[in-house]
Amino acid sequence: MAPYLLLGFGMAGILSVAISQEKIESQIGSQGFLSNIKAVLYGIPLPLCSCGVIPVSASLKKHGASKGSVISFLVATPQTGVDSIMVTYGMLGLPILIFKLIVALISGIMAGTLSDIYDKDISKNTQDSCKDECCDNEKENIIVRAFNYGFRTLPKDIAEPLIIGIILSGVISLLASFDGVQSAIAIIPNNNWGAIIKIIIVMCFSIPLYICATASIPLALTLATLLGSPGAAVALLIAGPATNISTITTTFKIVGRKSTLIYIGTVFLFGLLGGIIADLMKLQFYNNSGMHHHHETGISFLSIISIFILILILFLSLKNIKTLQKTTQSISLKVQGMTCSHCESNVVKALMSIKGSKKVMASHDTGEVIIESENFDISKVKKALDSFNYKVIEVND
Repeated sequence: MAPYLLLGFGMAGILSVAISQEKIESQIGSQGFLSNIKAVLYGIPLPLCSCGVIPVSASLKKHGASKGSVISFLVATPQTGVDSIMVTYGMLGLPILIFKLIVALISGIMAGTLSDIYDKDISKNTQDSCKDECCDNEKENIIVRAFNYGFRTLPKDIAEPLIIGIILSGVISLLASFDGVQSAIAIIPNNNWGAIIKIIIVMCFSIPLYICATASIPLALTLATLLGSPGAAVALLIAGPATNISTITTTFKIVGRKSTLIYIGTVFLFGLLGGIIADLMKLQFYNNSGMHHHHETGISFLSIISIFILILILFLSLKNIKTLQKTTQSISLKVQGMTCSHCESNVVKALMSIKGSKKVMASHDTGEVIIESENFDISKVKKALDSFNYKVIEVND
């Protein structure tokens, strides 16, 4: 897992500077079926979780994208990501990776198409892209930007859920050894209906919870072994990363009730169908040339080095989730809606676009934002944050 995850971090960093949010907006910030396809194709490689995808989706809608394009982007993007793609290949094998990509592609396009048919936009809400000084910070060295995103911002965003996912998979494996758990699982019929029941049970837990695409992989591997059902594990890989309660409530604000219901329904439908098809195909959840081979030859030197580097990166990422220091010239805000490091970056970018802003620090853990400004204007601050669907709920001098 470690070598593939590190490679994924590196590729994510490259993508972060090669494919900017402005470039995405220029390609899919419009109406029509073609935009839905572009939204999915652009979204699949992007390393955005179901929370991090929200600000980008809100910006797409603001710049003229149809509800269909936004829904396509919301459904497809969190299921994959270049980091998840690499880890999926390393831990679960090429067949599962291909299956996962096909599901993300088809589910994204179908969700967007259904939204265009049943919830058409009455009016286009377009806004010109940023033309002020707010993008001047992009002048930072491109290699530094790629490294910072790939090995600082992204690890910080997935460190906690990834570690939790690994721990949970270990706990589940331990519980599976108890006779009581095995007896409870044995109650479920060992037939096609039993397989569907297992899939539905997994989905009922995975849809409301926050599970990033990378963290879902060790959990899926454990579930496949525990339940004896590749379908249940595939359902987790599809439905878990695609959405959570926070994403659902925010999506309702961005695109409305109908498109949000289409979004949830599509995720559930493809999780169910994907799981059933995986069971029928009897997909194997390991790479024969990978996992079994390691048992025979031991862990390679590359794997040992990769594990050490990964542990170091995750440790530093957790350590850097720190409390913000206040200064006498700072204004402290409580901002609602920040759920991950991507949200922090969007808040900082929005507030730095305000004339007079000198420094902005944001923490999604506490919801606190510190802004150092020459001429603090709360109305401008609220307007800038509202454009990214964040809300100021408290101001402290």
